[in-house]
Amino acid sequence: MGNQLIYAEYNRKSSEPKERQVLSIDEQREECAKVVSRERLKVAQKFEESRSAFKPNNRPEFDRMIGLIESGDVNAILTWKPDRLCRNPREGGLLLQFLQDSVLKEIRCADGETYTPDSDHLILQIHFGMANQYSRNLSKNVKRGNQYRFHNKKQWLGPAKIGWLNVINPDTQEKEIAVDPDRFPLIVKGIRLIITGAHTPMQVLHKLNKEWGFRTRKTKRQGGKPLSKSAWYKLLADPYLYGLMIRSEGEEMGNHKPMLSKDDFDKLQIMLGRKGKPRVAKHEFAYKEVLKCGGCGGSVTAEEHWQIICPQCKTKFNKSKTADRCKGCGLLIEEMKNPKILHYVHYHCTKRINPKCAQRSIPLNKLEKQIDEELSKFEIKEEFKDWAIQYLNELNDSEVKDRYVSRNNTQEALKDTIKRLDGLTKLFISPQNSEQELLTEEDYSRQRKPLLEEKESLMRLSKQIDKKQDEWHDLTVRTFNFACYARYWFAKGDLKEKTEILGALGSNLTINDKKLRVDGLNPFLIIADGKRRVEELSKKFEPAIKPDLTGQKAPLEALRQSWLRGMDSDHDRLLQRQSSYH
Repeated sequence: MGNQLIYAEYNRKSSEPKERQVLSIDEQREECAKVVSRERLKVAQKFEESRSAFKPNNRPEFDRMIGLIESGDVNAILTWKPDRLCRNPREGGLLLQFLQDSVLKEIRCADGETYTPDSDHLILQIHFGMANQYSRNLSKNVKRGNQYRFHNKKQWLGPAKIGWLNVINPDTQEKEIAVDPDRFPLIVKGIRLIITGAHTPMQVLHKLNKEWGFRTRKTKRQGGKPLSKSAWYKLLADPYLYGLMIRSEGEEMGNHKPMLSKDDFDKLQIMLGRKGKPRVAKHEFAYKEVLKCGGCGGSVTAEEHWQIICPQCKTKFNKSKTADRCKGCGLLIEEMKNPKILHYVHYHCTKRINPKCAQRSIPLNKLEKQIDEELSKFEIKEEFKDWAIQYLNELNDSEVKDRYVSRNNTQEALKDTIKRLDGLTKLFISPQNSEQELLTEEDYSRQRKPLLEEKESLMRLSKQIDKKQDEWHDLTVRTFNFACYARYWFAKGDLKEKTEILGALGSNLTINDKKLRVDGLNPFLIIADGKRRVEELSKKFEPAIKPDLTGQKAPLEALRQSWLRGMDSDHDRLLQRQSSYH
């Protein structure tokens, strides 16, 4: 080949989003063509690709070009800019070594820069280094942005999964995940058939593709085809179905619309048998944080079990990570039609304090039944709640005057104390006391200290007079609201809400001999007693006539005082426990 330069032209368009502002491959090709025409270069082969150069061994066309250089078929490179050739130290070092060894005779750039074995390679090294640093910074910024979107905005990153779409919000112009109206309902319909046991996963896949005409979303390079078996089983085992996103950034509940509830997803994994690969995760259970073992005082934990009754031989067996078929007849779980699936959750002592603790476990359904029974003891009707609050408001209005008198007395005492402090100070600093003949510094300090303490005490008392009454009244309203709606909230609430409701019942909640025990002063028991007494009083009135509270203050006053004493004694705890129930 002698000294003749045989060029390989290399044009690259990066796949990195922020680098898409550089020239397209067509534009790079045009710039190189101008140089070829002007300098009359001999180009043996052209290489073009849309790949990132941040990591080595990521570009097939670049590797082909390197192979031609090593074989001696080409000895020069024509490109638009140095950063088109590489953005990582390994490949940059390889090109520099080729130049120093004269394997490469020239690297020519369309913008006019040319590098030869005898030229200063420092500039080329700087170009490669700057390109690498740019990619590194870009990678850090992208990762930081992905972390924020994933953990703070709860957004899925990357291509949407089957059944969802990547869209741009017209208002915010931000990327979002939306439901695919053509595929989402079909997948949900198919999964429901599996969960009910009416069809096996493969039968549903056949329905999707053959009967319902399901086709994957069409893109530029792929899609528009029936759903494959591997993609189907991968989708069925993906926690994304119930909202959980799992990526290298961690795990988060996404803001996308889920296809299933968590319970349905767990049941689906049982139905999948060996094909389902339920992820190992820490389960969340209600009540553990507020319950204690009645035997040893230790913590209480919960665990769940799944059992399957084979539809063919009626054998009952536990579903474990390794069990993929009936232990009686060997029928695969995924091939079972209408198997009966049993789900159990039991609460029991952790036995960390006493490994020999003999307390037995209690099923979740029995525990929740006992909680509901506790709530029913003080459940009041909305009419009674409104009646009680109205009466307490009337009594509170009558007590405002007394509170004002108490506050005014406190203010007068405070003014008197301040006046005495001022008089003491004036006497101490007066000219007549320059020699401390009237009041020594020791006497001044001794007399001033109790006055300051009295002042602080009166100031605290003044603030507390209104605050305590207002807090008690607000607490009373919340307590009656809780008594009225607690059972409804408990029936409809999520795990956290159920736990908070149970925690509000008492300060010492234990399970002893499979029975829930509520200890500690419970203001709701006071309401239950008041409920009984008022119901007896209400029998004196005709059903259609609302009781006249103004004429019944004598018997109700005793009731109010019992409420006041009971809730006043548990004031601080209830303020904390019931702050979320209004």
